[in-house]
Amino acid sequence: MATRVSLPADVHQIDATGYVWTFLDEADVPDRIAAGTVVVAGDSEDPFLARVVDIVPGSSGRKIVHLDVIGVPDQVIDELRPANLLPA
Repeated sequence: MATRVSLPADVHQIDATGYVWTFLDEADVPDRIAAGTVVVAGDSEDPFLARVVDIVPGSSGRKIVHLDVIGVPDQVIDELRPANLLPA
């Protein structure tokens, strides 16, 4: 089964802010994307978890989302299980 991402992004696209950036209108449900939320970003082959830092107007009129990469899903799960935050 293919991974479904909430916000397509390229983890290598980092702008002057130091954060990964992508366009809000590429989100599967743009209304779910807000500053402070955690999303699955990337693509179905290389997904990553990220916290939305902010959403700012872009020069082309499209809104830009800045993402702070948390990690890849497997790494996050491996950290949450021993902390008893996920079922074993």
